[in-house]
Amino acid sequence: MKKTSLSIFAALIWVITATAQAADLYVSPDGNHTPPFAKWAQAATNIQAAVDAAVEGDTIYLADHTYLLKGPITVNKAITIKGFNGPDDCVVDGRNDVRCFDINDASLVDLTIQHGFVRGGFLGDPERRYGGGVYARNCVINNCVFRQNGGNQGLHGILPAGAALAARDGSVVSDCIFYDNNKGGDGFSDPSTVHVGNGSLIERCIIRNNVTSVGALDCDHSTVVRCQIYNNQFRGVTMVGGTMRDCQIFDNEGSPSVVAFTVGSAVTPRNQGGGLHISEGGVVTRCLIQNNGSRIGGGAYIENGMLGNSLILGNRSHYNPEHPPGYFDVPSDGGGIYIQGRGSLENCTVLGNLSSHTTGGVFWKSSFDPVDETIIRNNILYSNSGFNLPIAAYVVTLEHNCIQDGTKLKDGNINSDPLVAEDYRLSKPSPCRDTGTNQEWMIANGDYAGIKRVVNGDVDMGALEFVAPLVITEIQHADEQVTLSWTSSPGGAYQLEETDDLSANSWKKIGDAVTATGTVSSQTESVIPRLRRFYRYRHVLFE
Repeated sequence: MKKTSLSIFAALIWVITATAQAADLYVSPDGNHTPPFAKWAQAATNIQAAVDAAVEGDTIYLADHTYLLKGPITVNKAITIKGFNGPDDCVVDGRNDVRCFDINDASLVDLTIQHGFVRGGFLGDPERRYGGGVYARNCVINNCVFRQNGGNQGLHGILPAGAALAARDGSVVSDCIFYDNNKGGDGFSDPSTVHVGNGSLIERCIIRNNVTSVGALDCDHSTVVRCQIYNNQFRGVTMVGGTMRDCQIFDNEGSPSVVAFTVGSAVTPRNQGGGLHISEGGVVTRCLIQNNGSRIGGGAYIENGMLGNSLILGNRSHYNPEHPPGYFDVPSDGGGIYIQGRGSLENCTVLGNLSSHTTGGVFWKSSFDPVDETIIRNNILYSNSGFNLPIAAYVVTLEHNCIQDGTKLKDGNINSDPLVAEDYRLSKPSPCRDTGTNQEWMIANGDYAGIKRVVNGDVDMGALEFVAPLVITEIQHADEQVTLSWTSSPGGAYQLEETDDLSANSWKKIGDAVTATGTVSSQTESVIPRLRRFYRYRHVLFE
């Protein structure tokens, strides 16, 4: 018994020691390449050598340099590869020929990834290929820059996914920037810029100025949070299942063409949804979709999915003059939204959208099959060109909407001016206040700005609940602190600001924004004694 206990104790000591001895390895063109690469002077001169020498838990630091690759860096262990001084001058370059990283279970931090490339398979090759810059499985990618990566389809093969990055199998991508990828593409056989799939997460990323046939961001049954996707050609986002919230999708341009399929791929036509395409039960909430364009569904195209609590502003559907609507039976409609069959649009504010054909607001195309029911509920559809909705449809639930110039309205639909304020909230006399119909999903979800969705018994129409005027009810001074109390809406975010000169109309933020939990909130901040200050609170939208 004593011998067994001693063996167990020794094993525990070995595990604790092994965990505590995670090492740092170094890579630099100025190193003398002496294993185990434990100092800058002994640094490896290539990244793969350091990867091969590392064990799980180690961190490999890269000196500022442009590392030109002859082949992909392959990692199959839980290590971290990190730019020592951040991503600006630590560049891994695939020379427009090879993928930069092929990694499992690893982390990439503070790197710039450029000129990676992925080729699609050829005729008869059923495998979809992933990642020009990086192909990651169960990995962490943080604070990296991806630029000028690319890919192509191959001869009649399957279109690859993720010219810059493909992150799958539970990967987490955060605080990264993706720009100028596939810039030489033709928009016909170009992979997505970023692909996240199979339960992965992408958050707080910027995806801009990329060329893609199928969406700058391609989300396959994964999660997207607080990203900005803008100025991309041939669609901003493709959501195949999964969820997206608190994102901004703007200034993306789809295709006005009739022929807009990507040959040999399983993806959707690039003329559907300039900003966003939703399918396979995807759910998108609390997003700004603005100034996007495409032939069908300038802002968004929904085919078996849900778009809710969002602002749909100034999008447009348009077409090539030589291919007018109906050419080869291809429509051009839905400046704001185009719904094909089983789609839901709930609590959205749809304003100022255009169509060069008939319906600037929301167009839907339903079937006679009850399974393909379209739901349009609690929306504001106003100030759009042409019709706000098509004149007739088949299987549709249309209730509690504000529809400009709507006729024969019933089921809680109205056609009054919604009296929307400049910040897209309802003004106090709006007829859309407390006139929606409550749904179960509202219990655990806020409006576009995070305010409790049902505040006064019945939900408001549109993306934003009416907000009670902010009133500072009490100010208490104590030495070098001030405590302010104010009226609030539960779930709302409020920012305290100060000025010493009301006439200048120049306000400075004080502290972080506060999320309210009740109808009265308070906040304490440090102040400089004996200096005159004026305070105000404002409601924060994207917080």
